[in-house]
Amino acid sequence: MKKIKVNWNEWIIRFVFLMLVIIGYRVVTNYKEILGALQNFVSVLSPFILGFALAYLLNGAQERIKALLAKSNNQFIKKNKHGLSVLLLYIVLILLLFLALNYMIPLLISNIIDLMGLLPTFINYLIDLASKIQINGLEKLFSIDDLIASLLGAFSLEKMLNQWTQSLASIGQLSLGLSSLVLNGFLTFVISIYVLVFKESILDFTNRFFGKLLPEKAFSSSKYWIHTTNKVFYKFITSQFLDACIIAFLSSIILSVLGVPFAITLGIVLGVSNMIPYFGSIFASIFVAIVTLFTSGPSLAFAVLIALTILQQIDGNVIGPRIMAGALNLNPIIIIISITIGGAYFGILGMFLAVPIAAIIKIITMNWLGEDTTPIIESPIEVETTDINDGI
Repeated sequence: MKKIKVNWNEWIIRFVFLMLVIIGYRVVTNYKEILGALQNFVSVLSPFILGFALAYLLNGAQERIKALLAKSNNQFIKKNKHGLSVLLLYIVLILLLFLALNYMIPLLISNIIDLMGLLPTFINYLIDLASKIQINGLEKLFSIDDLIASLLGAFSLEKMLNQWTQSLASIGQLSLGLSSLVLNGFLTFVISIYVLVFKESILDFTNRFFGKLLPEKAFSSSKYWIHTTNKVFYKFITSQFLDACIIAFLSSIILSVLGVPFAITLGIVLGVSNMIPYFGSIFASIFVAIVTLFTSGPSLAFAVLIALTILQQIDGNVIGPRIMAGALNLNPIIIIISITIGGAYFGILGMFLAVPIAAIIKIITMNWLGEDTTPIIESPIEVETTDINDGI
């Protein structure tokens, strides 16, 4: 009797293909349940994800402190420079957090409450404007009656009382949410400490694991692109943060000198908004001018608008280029398009991350086309890195 030869490799491939088809069908037909399960899974892991993200952001400062400790003549400090740098970094961070919670946060909350109290003034201004337009016979052209009716309906006493009643009814859920937020914040803080302390071990394990998993050429290419992406993102984030701090400080001083109410809060708004290239500073300046208009009159609002425009020009031509040093080297049209797309699909976070992502895509495209491109130009604030192990 002739022996039948079976090609088991072929049958295994067919079986795996059939299982993939079945799994793909189940995923497509039950995508809502799968997305819900993934969201729950991500929410459970959120402290770990945020902890790694915080460690990544603090890695540059920790490396700077570590480099300073390495120059010490004390052998104990030199030997334990890594652990001491993490300790000093978090002492400074806790001190800054304490100062923020005791001084800045209460001031911001008080100013926000005062700004909310300006809503009746804004409505009265619209009513006066409507009466003037009605005298001139232009009420039909602007539909002012409908606008005032909608505003009065949105901010009516009855509606506000209903909202407060619902808020008081859900105070238990609010307390539970705050407790969860505090717990997750504490876990994030602790996890970031562990990541920074053991980052060399984590990166060494990651290198060895993917070095075994991937072919040598693919592994080397992956290290290069991860290293390039890390430098682009870190340079952009640190540069924008430093620029935002400078603009917030200068704006607060300018607004205080001009006598604008809520100067510190509005200065912080200008600094944070400045982290979004092009659009952020423009919209924030208009917002500050509108607030000044309702609190101090049109003459001071006009002066504020001129002062902030001058500050934006100084930032765009002197401060910004000095900090960034042309690191991203993107055409303004590409920046505007990337911010528009990022904001449309992912909101404020998308607007912020759109620029470095566009820079990375440009580097990949230029590399694919075979053009010689230097992805990163050295700048005063860049964290020195020579290998992927130098950053998280």
